[in-house]
Parts: sequence; C-alpha cells; structure tokens
Amino acid sequence: MFIRPATIRFAILFSGCLGFATTSLLNSAQFSETRDLPPLKLAASELDAILTKTHSFLNTVNGPLGESSTRESVKLDVRGHEIEIPHFSLASSVAFPNEIFAFGYTYRQSDKPISSITVDLRDSSRLIAVSGESADEVGKLSNLLDNELRQYSTRIAGTKFRRVGGVCLSLFFLTSLMIGGAYYWKTRNYSALGMPICSALGFLIVVLLPWNRLLGGFVLYQHYSPFFLLRHIPEISVLVLLATLAGIPLSYFLARSRRDA
Repeated sequence: MFIRPATIRFAILFSGCLGFATTSLLNSAQFSETRDLPPLKLAASELDAILTKTHSFLNTVNGPLGESSTRESVKLDVRGHEIEIPHFSLASSVAFPNEIFAFGYTYRQSDKPISSITVDLRDSSRLIAVSGESADEVGKLSNLLDNELRQYSTRIAGTKFRRVGGVCLSLFFLTSLMIGGAYYWKTRNYSALGMPICSALGFLIVVLLPWNRLLGGFVLYQHYSPFFLLRHIPEISVLVLLATLAGIPLSYFLARSRRDA
C-alpha cells in the first residue's frame, strides 16, 4: 500500500505537537491541598513561630525568598477594618489591640515546588491551602501547618457552638423562668424565688454577653496583653453561666426542704 509523503509529514508533525503538549501539561501540573481547621486561640508570638517555620521550609524547597517574582501579604481585621500589609510581617511586630479575630497570610511564586500558600483564619472559618508543582512538598507543608495550628485548637468556641448552645440555653432559661415563677406563685415560699431569679440572670447572660468575642472561632492575642486574664475570660464567663444553672435546682430543693420542715 502506497502512503503519500504529505501524510507521513502530517503524522510526524501531529505526533510532535502532541508530545510537546503532553510534556508542557506535565511540567505545569499543579497539586493542591486544602485543610479546614477547628476553632483556634493563640498568642501572636506562637503564630510567629509557625510562620517562621513556614519560611524556613520555603527557603529549603523554593530557594531564598526575596526574589522579584515572590509576592507575600498579611491581612488583619482590626475592629471591623481590614488592614493589608503588602509584604511578610510577623504578627507580633504589628501594633493591634489586645486581640483580633481574623488573620490572613498569602504567598505567591510561580513555577516552584510550592507556588501558593493561603492561610485564612477567622471566626466563621479557618483554612489553609497549599499548591505547587511538587505533590510531596505540598503535602509536607500542608501537614506542617495543620499540625502546628491544631496545637492551639479549642472545642468551646466557634459560630456553630455559639448558635447551638445559645438556642438551647435560651429555651432552657425561659422555660425555667416560667416554671419557677409559677412554682413561687403557688407556694409563696421566698426560698423558691431563687429559681426565677437564676433563670432570668442566666437568660440575660446568654443574651447580653459578647459571646462572639468571648468564644470566637479564631482569637489572636497580642504579646503585650494582660495575657492570663484575657485568655481566661471565656472560662470565667462559662463558670458564671454554670453557676446560674446550678442555682435553679438548688433553689428548688432548698424551697422543698423548708416547705417539708
């Protein structure tokens, strides 16, 4: 069978183009990993240590930072105003109030084993995203950031915890207020007044305290804060709430004991 030279040339040209396209796609392949994090609470110095480890990893994998193609930025949310710093900056070197509730860090450098890093930490969500041309290095850096940040996780915080806990406690205190008030009206026992009083106090605590600040999904403390007090205000608030809860059955049993006596 006779094959025309033009057909042979076309087949060779097509094979070459296909091979070049396949090689280009393989060379420019990007691997990425995204991790969601639980609620976090940490100091600026602790976040600095994590960012420093990240920079050391990037220096090893991508080479020295500071090239013209490297772009880094840090974002802070201070009292509702987003502040962007167009270069790398440690959290403790930025003057901000006692605590902030959102922090972001981005890194971009094309055609590198690690080409992109996004750290977005805020009340509603916390995530880290790493991408690059090396699947192994992307996985290593994702694990590093995930493991380091999870050391400062807390379960008693976050929007979901506040919503579920707030609804349940509000219904409980309102129901207890109605039952306690009816019980006092029926018995006329002053010892029973503790039930509606504790119920009303507990409901006011649930409604009025700024739980989005006390139990934020992400809280970053500054190094010059009154550290011990600030870090334990949420626990103190929860203890006060538990005390009001305990006061309801205590008042009931106290009223019953005096009535039987």
